[in-house]
Amino acid sequence: MEAGDVTIIGAGPAGIMAAITASSNGRRVLLIDRNQQIGRKLLSTGNGRCNLANANLSIDHYHGASPDFVESVLKRFDQNAVVSFFQSLGLLLKEEEQGRIFPRTNQAANVVEVLRRRLQAGGVELALDAQVKSVQYSGGWKVDLIDGGNIAADDLIIATGGRAAHQLGSTGDGLFWARKLGHSLTPIHAALVAIETVQKWPGDLAGIKVQAKVRAVSGGREIGGSQGDLLFTTYGVSGPSVMALAGSVAKFLEIGEVELHIDMFADMSRQELDAVFERAAAETLSGALVGVLPMPMIETVCRLAELNGSERFKDLSDNQRSRLIDTLTDLTPTVSKLRPFKEAQVTSGGVDCDEIDPATMKSKLVDHLYFAGEVVDVDGDSGGYNLQWAWSSGHVAGGLGRKI
Repeated sequence: MEAGDVTIIGAGPAGIMAAITASSNGRRVLLIDRNQQIGRKLLSTGNGRCNLANANLSIDHYHGASPDFVESVLKRFDQNAVVSFFQSLGLLLKEEEQGRIFPRTNQAANVVEVLRRRLQAGGVELALDAQVKSVQYSGGWKVDLIDGGNIAADDLIIATGGRAAHQLGSTGDGLFWARKLGHSLTPIHAALVAIETVQKWPGDLAGIKVQAKVRAVSGGREIGGSQGDLLFTTYGVSGPSVMALAGSVAKFLEIGEVELHIDMFADMSRQELDAVFERAAAETLSGALVGVLPMPMIETVCRLAELNGSERFKDLSDNQRSRLIDTLTDLTPTVSKLRPFKEAQVTSGGVDCDEIDPATMKSKLVDHLYFAGEVVDVDGDSGGYNLQWAWSSGHVAGGLGRKI
């Protein structure tokens, strides 16, 4: 296989952007991926629609590395730069609610194709269905492939992703190579993933979706909060409001118990809820709840509140009414574990950012080594923030030491 003076491992969004940037600067680039096509994971983002970025870019949506590190990278290729880049490739974009930016076609395949054409136009050589066995540096890079081939390169960019969705090619190999090369790794967890609970009652509500404010609490301290759709499942809870907390939950679950506090009526005060029930005082408790909860939830809520659904609401004591409102506003399942990496959208943890120069994404420990994307200890919230990180860090890494 012909060597490139820049070899990039990983043809996901970060690796593709790094290849485009490097080739634009006149470098000869070889882009390697274990999959048979580029951007395989990219095809699944945004439910196949590809949420490219977010107009409301803010470091508040990122976790892991220090805010200063993240901001330093993002400002070098922000959401406006991403929009301009894709527009220059002829891709029409649109902005939806909460600032989410999508291709107008609603198809991730269009995004991958315009990127493929740009790689081709830039003369980037692709080595697909190629699995890397090892990487070594001794005055230059040697990349050994499982099939026995090897590649020499002046510069190496590791953009292999983390461990999330390994069925799409994210095996965590880049994390292994980084550690072998002397880099430290922060603890690796699944993030943006559903949560399993100790209690079985969420399974009784499987398939029911509600709007909720969710807080994660460990040792009496709130460790995270989110608001939005919540889906009850056979194993626990899912949905954006839950998945957003998974990274924080994982870290605290290693050292102690974590509870979720689910408020299905965060937009109402206790007094307002009580007034709703007062108007239905002549009804049974189950009848009073008909206008308040999805029908399949009523029996479970009554059971959790230790109340008899057939009892007249007007006959409930003040303590019983308080218990009912407590249940509606503070369902409290205990976390047992997160769902597996194959179901996660992103990895929390990665190469320690203290060992990377944010101005170039260059290793501070190994000459001519760069990192980009999810392999680094940066993960974002749902809504296009992780792809933004991929584009930004890939662009900076592709500068290969040029402070962009």
